[in-house]
Parts: sequence; C-alpha cells; structure tokens
Amino acid sequence: MNSKPVIWTVGIQCRPEDEEKFNQWYDDVHIPLLLKGNCVEKVTRYKLANESYHVANTTLECPNYMTIYEFENQNKFESWMNGQARAAAGNDKSATW
Repeated sequence: MNSKPVIWTVGIQCRPEDEEKFNQWYDDVHIPLLLKGNCVEKVTRYKLANESYHVANTTLECPNYMTIYEFENQNKFESWMNGQARAAAGNDKSATW
C-alpha cells in the first residue's frame, strides 16, 4: 500500500472581487511554498465549470477551483502533511486571507 501513488484534493472558494489577486498569490506564493521539501510530485489546479451540482434532491454549491496534489507514495504524503512546507504555506494563507 505504501508504494502506491497518493492524491489529495482541495476545493477552493474565493470571492469574485478577489479572484485575480487570489490567483496571482496562489500561483506565485502558495504553490511554491507547498512544493518545498521534495514531497509533492505534481500540483494541478482546475477552474470548475459549474457553480452548483445536484445530488438526489439537494443542490450544493461548488468551489471555484479544485486542486489535485500528487505524491509518489503514502510516506511522501504523510511527510508532507506533517512537514514544514505545508505548515509554512498554511500560515501564509491564514495571514494573507
């Protein structure tokens, strides 16, 4: 199990008036911070097409973006989740937004 690739997905919602500033910060600051430490293999962020989706009788709001982080294996993922790069990026996110 530890040798299989791992992905982690994150939904991101930002206010429309902040979207340009948010995207610049996300691409230029946040992702580079998360990539430190050699744990993340690849980061891909998508703009979601729909504003809502339907499940059974419920309509739910979609986040603006979905980001997928790819890791070589479970050990790399756990190292990253508990590591300095993720902590620094989380602190920066809290201070910025």
